[in-house]
Amino acid sequence: MSLSIWLLLLYFGGVEDYWEQMVSVRRHLHANPELSNRETQTRDYLEARLKEAGFTTIQRMAGTGLRVIHETGKPGRTIAFRADIDALPVTENTGLPFSSKVSGVMHACGHDIHTGILFGTALAIKNDPEMNGTFVFLFQPAEEGPPPGEVGGASLMVAEGALENPKPDVIFGLHGMGFLPTGTIGYKPNGIMARADRFFLTIKGKQTHGSTPHDGVDPIYIASEVVTAAQSIVSRRTDSRDPVVLSFGEFNAGQRFNIIPAEAKLSGTIRTLKRETGDLIPELLDKVIEGVTAAHGATYVFENETMCPSTQNDPAWTARSVEALQAGGFTVEAVEPVLAAEDFAYFAEQIPGVYFFLGVCGREDGNCANIHSPEYSPDEKTMKVGAGFFYHLAKTFDEASEHL
Repeated sequence: MSLSIWLLLLYFGGVEDYWEQMVSVRRHLHANPELSNRETQTRDYLEARLKEAGFTTIQRMAGTGLRVIHETGKPGRTIAFRADIDALPVTENTGLPFSSKVSGVMHACGHDIHTGILFGTALAIKNDPEMNGTFVFLFQPAEEGPPPGEVGGASLMVAEGALENPKPDVIFGLHGMGFLPTGTIGYKPNGIMARADRFFLTIKGKQTHGSTPHDGVDPIYIASEVVTAAQSIVSRRTDSRDPVVLSFGEFNAGQRFNIIPAEAKLSGTIRTLKRETGDLIPELLDKVIEGVTAAHGATYVFENETMCPSTQNDPAWTARSVEALQAGGFTVEAVEPVLAAEDFAYFAEQIPGVYFFLGVCGREDGNCANIHSPEYSPDEKTMKVGAGFFYHLAKTFDEASEHL
């Protein structure tokens, strides 16, 4: 679909009037990024802009997040939309005139774009006198994960009642993706993003001189065998049609070239889509570690932590949403799952949810940096598409009916 058709569609879709506000919000956040659970200025800025726009029911949640409720006064569904607001510890290298002013911090995951989209969506819905029902707009902090020892993000918003009084019938979210062309909406029923586990492993051997390995128990060698053997879990113990990733990210041992150390410390991540697979892989990894260490006379300590469940799209709501978007003239494309994690999953565990990918690559050659890169620079025009399709879903589903 050409850009001219998009703009015509989106003008009648109700969001074109709020383009300048979306750009203003996005560029302010991009220039002033804040890390997870530290989004105080971001929250205050959004709160002030929302009050200026006439919203009166604005609640602070999860420390630095906001829940905004708009009631039309007419019967209908309760529909929720969510955007994340935190940035990453990345040094920007985009050359944008509104680049980050904060050293070592950048909106390298496009949460500024997501927030601009939700801001425009909220304005379009609020100012449409023909809307029915109730709308909940969640500006969520700490999607990238709270700092160690802290709580935050979607799980904390849920715990604090973000999906209660009123309880939404459905929640929609999106993420900009550099592998899709500008304006393409990617969808997948059921698992679209992964459950994320992280594990920590300490292998305890016996220290000795490097010239006499027979006098010790070498944890470096044993840990190397564990890393190699663990890959057989994915290749031989799981269904090849069920995506699984098991990656080691840290391997630390030793303090001198001629000393076999007493310990080796490793850490890594497991990514899965199915709940039962996510429960199984840590068990299998523990058994592999147990067998390898026992064979060499070592001991170990293994700890696994589930950081975020898999993001599961409600199949019925996904199908109806895709049908509505296609009828509205949007470019919709089925996509494969991405094994990165997204804590939108916590919302979708409580109520039906649909999470979309939104193409943000504006280059004709398709050579765009993807998320978490210092060069990540989404096509800003995609905010019109994102707000446009959110608004279109609101218009389509605002009235309660027998269907869904």
